[in-house]
Amino acid sequence: MTSTRGAKGIGNNEETSSYEKIIASGQFAGNPLLPEFTLLYEQYKRIARQTDDMTKENQRIKIQLVEMSRSLDLTTRIDVMTGLANRRDILGKIEQEFSRAQRHQRTFSVILADIDGFKRINDTHGFNAGDELLVEIANVLRGSVRSEDICARWGGEEFLFLLPETGIEGAESVAQKIHQSVSMTEFRVNKPGIRVTISLGVCEYNQGQTTFECIANAEQALQQAKRSGKNRYCVAAQATQPSVGNGQPACT
Repeated sequence: MTSTRGAKGIGNNEETSSYEKIIASGQFAGNPLLPEFTLLYEQYKRIARQTDDMTKENQRIKIQLVEMSRSLDLTTRIDVMTGLANRRDILGKIEQEFSRAQRHQRTFSVILADIDGFKRINDTHGFNAGDELLVEIANVLRGSVRSEDICARWGGEEFLFLLPETGIEGAESVAQKIHQSVSMTEFRVNKPGIRVTISLGVCEYNQGQTTFECIANAEQALQQAKRSGKNRYCVAAQATQPSVGNGQPACT
């Protein structure tokens, strides 16, 4: 008798049903061709079952390939340690925002941030503590911006923010929030905990700039913040020197 699985594997259609009836009916009992017919049908059922199994396996592998492809794409865009976007990903998004700003005469801003005295933290508490601190800081930074903003690990203890559709006043507000959030947090990587400060450089994109010029201006503003005593943000001016704010609205 044919198993239910065999019938399903073959398709359970009228044609295969008629084959089953030929074998089971006894009408052709004694016919010298019946054994060969039965053997062929058994081979057919076996191949059909194998085909069915292979189709299911192929579908399973296809799903795995799609998931793996997504994972591969994700790993090229995410910083493994912090879970933030990486340098490659945010550069691509800045280029996209740059193109949109040019087409629609819009603006955007970038903020480059650096953890103050991070080398001293590594030297005092060890590299593991430094890595754990970066992870905790990344969580604070992620929570300090809007869902549409991008926070990325730029390299080492530096972080770069992309603020779409945001002028300089809005960018200063974000920089102030980041500055306050970091300075008010006690990071639990070591008991009784570690407190750190952050310096930031803020730059609004202006028509005629390249993306690299915009980032370079944010870098210059960050260096100005470092030279001015750290633990503050500086805004890249279009002409003269950056204006400086110590966690307050920008001032000269």
